[in-house]
Amino acid sequence: MKTFPSKAIVQVTLGLLLTGMLLITGCDNFRRIEPRPAPTTPTTPAPPEKQPVQDFVVTYNYNNTDKVQLSANDIVLQVGQRLILQPAPGLTGETRFTSSGEYFFGDIMQPVANQPSGKAVFTAIKPGKGRLQIIPNGTETGRASNLLVTVQ
Repeated sequence: MKTFPSKAIVQVTLGLLLTGMLLITGCDNFRRIEPRPAPTTPTTPAPPEKQPVQDFVVTYNYNNTDKVQLSANDIVLQVGQRLILQPAPGLTGETRFTSSGEYFFGDIMQPVANQPSGKAVFTAIKPGKGRLQIIPNGTETGRASNLLVTVQ
């Protein structure tokens, strides 16, 4: 009769063979790996972005008999902001802009050169008050209107 090795010897031999194969193939790290949470970065609020200063547009209009009509009469601007005075669509008269006296417009507003016909652009240069007179047809001061501007 033939004798077979005991069952315990077979199990130990198989275990050693499997362990040896794992070591030979490079599996030498048997530690369990736990997933790590994603690193958190502290949330700091972004610095506020400086908003571009918006242009302030005032439209002027007049006919042959009435005073000059303005889309705004008393406005407040910030230093650096631009004021654009533009004629209403279809207005073809020659308009004159003047200022003098206590609230001289040039003290707080600087004209921007090379503007299209009928349009006037000014940049606020320092805090103060100014008054600009809009005269229709260049000479009709009795029908003129005043635009008051405060620069902060």
